[in-house]
Amino acid sequence: MERILAVDTDIAIHEEHTAEWAKYGIGTRRVNTINDAIGRLVAGEEFLFVVINEDTICDFMKQLPIMRDATDMPIFIVTSTYTIDKKIKAMNLGADVYEPFVSYAKQNVLLALETLKAQSRRTKRSQKHVGILTGGDIILSKLRRKVFVKNTEVNLAKKEFDILCYLMDDSGCVVEHKELMEKIWGEDYNEKDTDILWRTMNRIRTKLSEIYPAKEHIRVERGVGYAFEP
Repeated sequence: MERILAVDTDIAIHEEHTAEWAKYGIGTRRVNTINDAIGRLVAGEEFLFVVINEDTICDFMKQLPIMRDATDMPIFIVTSTYTIDKKIKAMNLGADVYEPFVSYAKQNVLLALETLKAQSRRTKRSQKHVGILTGGDIILSKLRRKVFVKNTEVNLAKKEFDILCYLMDDSGCVVEHKELMEKIWGEDYNEKDTDILWRTMNRIRTKLSEIYPAKEHIRVERGVGYAFEP
């Protein structure tokens, strides 16, 4: 059965829509957050299109461009607070359809199927330079140099972003201090300045823990280096 990816925390509304989709031979996979959706798309799970219920997913616009980078499939947004200004913003950020929420899922089905027809006529976007890294509750976009933890954007300085990106690229593996220093600081690397990496890493860990204190995202291997823990 073909599936859609539904980003929605309202289970009752989702079940109503799921029953209608099923009449068309279409199943659904529901997730609670944009981060969860991006993670599934980056992992290569196949869907017909994405449906976002704006009424239950707060502040998703910031992550919409990253979702657009992650997939060619149509992104379909429904809302009960429709305005033309919000529609223009959503379309500019990568949505294919932005329409008022309706009570009956059938109308959404028909509109989405028409979107699929339109999408099939488009030239497929190139995904060569997507550069999206995922690890548990973290989404990192190399292209846009943005990091989200549990759907909250984290403001990292250049070196902080570069270190996190390097560790996530080698997720789960310990990267030695010297390798990090040479890679991130390059010609400015000075073996005598051993504290600069520690200070920078401490700022990264603090910023991540401020959003998700229960999770230790970067493991310290004393005397060796650091590892990103997905």
